[in-house]
Amino acid sequence: MKITLITTQKYERPLVGGVDVYTDRVGRALARQGHTINIIAADSGVEEADQQFTIERDELDGFPIWRLRYSFAQRPKEAFDTNYDPEMETAVCDILKQQQPNLVIIFNFYTMTMATVKAAKLLNLPVFHIATDFLPVCRRATFIRWHNGSCDVGESVKTCAECFVSNKSSGRLVANVLGKLPEKTLVKLAGEGEYSLPNPLAVVNPYWRQVAVMDRRLKVIQPLRDGIDHTFVPTQFTERMFVENGFSQDRVHHLPFGVDPEHPLTQVVHKPADHVRFLFIGRFQPYKGLHLLLEAFNKLKNPKGATLTIYGAADGHDGYYDSLMAAIDSNDRIQFLGKIPPSELDRAFADADYFLLPSTWHENSPLIISDALQSKTPVISSDIGGVTDIVKHDVNGLLFPMGDVQALQATLQRTINEPDLGPRLQAGNTLSSIDSYVEKMMSFIPSHTVES
Repeated sequence: MKITLITTQKYERPLVGGVDVYTDRVGRALARQGHTINIIAADSGVEEADQQFTIERDELDGFPIWRLRYSFAQRPKEAFDTNYDPEMETAVCDILKQQQPNLVIIFNFYTMTMATVKAAKLLNLPVFHIATDFLPVCRRATFIRWHNGSCDVGESVKTCAECFVSNKSSGRLVANVLGKLPEKTLVKLAGEGEYSLPNPLAVVNPYWRQVAVMDRRLKVIQPLRDGIDHTFVPTQFTERMFVENGFSQDRVHHLPFGVDPEHPLTQVVHKPADHVRFLFIGRFQPYKGLHLLLEAFNKLKNPKGATLTIYGAADGHDGYYDSLMAAIDSNDRIQFLGKIPPSELDRAFADADYFLLPSTWHENSPLIISDALQSKTPVISSDIGGVTDIVKHDVNGLLFPMGDVQALQATLQRTINEPDLGPRLQAGNTLSSIDSYVEKMMSFIPSHTVES
């Protein structure tokens, strides 16, 4: 069978982002089963584009690649507000006509939008989606509210309009007042135009704009959701959020991510040490929770020489980054080593006893968790929706209430006080193989699909 995989990153070595890494993993497993694989990858970082889109042919480790190059900054904001770019649809459709696949598997919609679904459907192709974030059910793609807290209410005109204006106190006030009106009334009022200065009611204009955007998004995106034949989600939390926000229950399937049993991480040997070694690898953004980890680590009453190694980099939050650096510099048992290439993860895990994921949002299913467990490194994580399917408390890791610094501090101290805990948790690791994952996914192929 000819299968096209659509990834929204560059798909170049070294593979860095989780989307590209999992695209590669699935592609190789499908190829081992005898399928012919083509890739469509997005290069959205073109600074100056003479044309809206250009297509370049390439190859990576035997996989033919069609690179769709364009300037993300020059695309209409509306396309990403609604998650549908009609011109992107035309470009992707042209590529699919060249590839002539029997099946399209889409891993992410961020840089190419859900126009990829429409393009495949115009050619009567079955579409699978492997969910790597929440973009089809959340405009921010993260279920993170404006205040960096987790969203538990889901996508709607009212809740999302409030979220997108609440970064300002005036916006919060307007949303609080107008949010008491029915959504139909809000949409009607938003369509009647904006107020002009010096009219004091001009303060509500940002809210009306967001109401209108969300109304358009929900009307545009639902037919695109319906166009996906099957969606595969890695956790039960992701399954619930997709179903509660517009996806058909019978087309959403819980299928935990698989790992390559031949990966070098399976060969990691943990170097002995006379103290507990904690490891953090991730983005320096507030919702990743590194500030909570630093606070908990620095408050340890009896660390017994415990160390914390951190890999990461500034990621658009300069003030937050500065505060992290201050906390790191205050303790000589904390080591910051910058970014780490994926090829060196085995080295990082070999020097660690526990991997930390103190996130304050419901992650989808971060691959770094699977990497840690595959290397037999127990995980200490917030009890968030995207992790609790994988990390089982007192089995292969430890869980603490999201955002609770005291609980995290107590968990760290427990690992220090119980030296036999780490080896016991190492023994609890069980992960599905990528070949098993692909076999289960392909069992949903429609009976009318033509095999080559």
